[in-house]
Amino acid sequence: MGSIRKRTKKKPIASSSSTFLTSSVSHKVTRSTITAFHVLLRKKANITKKVQHAATDSEKSLWQKELDAVNNNISELGGLDAYQRASQLGQSKDRGGDSSRILVSWLLEMGIKKDRPLRMLEIGALRPDNYASEKWLKNTPIDLRSQHPSILEQDFFLRPLPSSEDESFDLISCSLVLNFVDDPARRGKMLQLIHEHLRPSSESLLFLVLPLPCVNNSRYLTLPVLAEIMEAIGFILVKEWWRTGGKVGYWLWRWKNKSGFGKDRGLLQRKVQQQSGAKMNNFAIVLP
Repeated sequence: MGSIRKRTKKKPIASSSSTFLTSSVSHKVTRSTITAFHVLLRKKANITKKVQHAATDSEKSLWQKELDAVNNNISELGGLDAYQRASQLGQSKDRGGDSSRILVSWLLEMGIKKDRPLRMLEIGALRPDNYASEKWLKNTPIDLRSQHPSILEQDFFLRPLPSSEDESFDLISCSLVLNFVDDPARRGKMLQLIHEHLRPSSESLLFLVLPLPCVNNSRYLTLPVLAEIMEAIGFILVKEWWRTGGKVGYWLWRWKNKSGFGKDRGLLQRKVQQQSGAKMNNFAIVLP
C-alpha cells in the first residue's frame, strides 16, 4: 500500500502590501509590470502638458478624456502600490537587484568608513533594511508612498532644505528614482536639490542608479551629456559600473562647487538630439 501524501496549504505570494514579495513571482511578470507603468507615466506626462496648453475648450476636453483613460489604465495595474511591490521584488538580493551592495563595496574600496557614522539619505527606499548591517551608515530612508513604518513617507521635492551643515547629508542614494520623475526639467531640479541637501564638502557623495537605456539608448541623453549636466549642477564622476547589454547602470558622484556651464546654458535647458534611431527612447534630463 502506497504512502499517503500529506497535502499542505499553499502560501499566498503576498498577503498584504507591507509584506515583501517572494521570489516565486516570475521575473518576467515583474519586469513587464514595471515597464507598463513607465510607459503609462510617460504617456500621462505628455497628455497632461497637452491638456494644460490646449487652445480651445473642446481640444482640452478631448485630451482630458485621454488623460482619464490613462489614469484608469494605471489604476487597473494596481496604482503606485503595485509598481512599488514589483520594484521590491526586482530589488531583492536573490535577483541581484540590490544596488546597496554595489554602493557599500565602493565606499569600503575608497576607504570611506569614518569614526562617526555617515549621514545618509535614501530616496525611494523600498526596504527599510538595505543598510541595516552597516553600522557606520546612519541611513534615513524616505519614499513617496511608504511601504513600511520604518520608511518615512515624504515627497523629496517638498523636503525642507537643511538650515545648517548638521542637517545635511554625507551621502544620498537615488536608485531607480530619477527615471520615475515624469518631466526632464523636474529631473534636473531633483539633481539640483540633491546637491543642496549634501554637506558642502568634496567628501560628500551621490549614488545614482538608472536603467541603462536612459543613457545608452536615448536620442537626447548620452553618458558625456549626463556628465556635463552633472558638472554644471556641481558633481564630478568618481566611479561607474555598467555593461553592454545590461539593464542598469551605477554611478558615484562627488560633490563640488558649481563651476558654471561648459557650454551655453541654453543647451542644457532644453532637449537637444544627440543621436537618432527607430528603437531609441526619448529620456532626457534638462536644467530648469
